[in-house]
Amino acid sequence: MHFINAMFYVAIAFSSLLQGPSGFEWHKKSTFSTDHQVEFPGIVLESGVYTIRLRESSEKRSSVQILNQDETQLLATVLAVPDHRVPPDDNSEFTFHVVKSAGPQPVQSWYFFGDLIGLEFVYPAPRAKEIAKESDTHVMASNIGKDAVILAVTPKGKEIVIDEPLTQTARRKP
Repeated sequence: MHFINAMFYVAIAFSSLLQGPSGFEWHKKSTFSTDHQVEFPGIVLESGVYTIRLRESSEKRSSVQILNQDETQLLATVLAVPDHRVPPDDNSEFTFHVVKSAGPQPVQSWYFFGDLIGLEFVYPAPRAKEIAKESDTHVMASNIGKDAVILAVTPKGKEIVIDEPLTQTARRKP
C-alpha cells in the first residue's frame, strides 16, 4: 500500500513539473461591451460586444487577442505590458485614456477581475504621441512588432525606454 501511495505522489510531482502556464493565467478573457467607438492599438471598434483574451503572457510583454462576441473571428492581436494599480474602487476591468478631442476613446489597460496587475496596451508610436498629448498622461508605445523596443511617451513627446528586446551576440570559441 505504501508503494502505491509513493508512486501516486511521484506521479503528481512529475505532472506538475510538465505543465505549461497555469489554467487560471492561460484562460483569462473578458467580455467587453461598448455603446460607442473605442480604440485599441491599431483598431477602432464600433459599439457592440467583444471578447478580449490573453493569448501569451510573459514577465515583460503579453499578447492579447480581440475577437468578435462568439469568438469566431479574430479582429486584432495587440501587444501589452504589465500595469499595476491600487485596489480598485469598482469592478472595472478596462481603463481608458481621457482625451480632449471627439472620436474613439483609447483603451489604456485591462485588469482581469480581482487582479492588481493588469495589462497596459502598447500603441503605435505616432498614435501614442497623439494620445499622450491629448490626455496629458503617458502612453505606452512601440514601432510595433513582438521584439520592438517599448517606450513610455510623455505628454510633451519625450520617449522613455521601458523594455528593449534581448539581442544575441555571437560568442567566440575559447
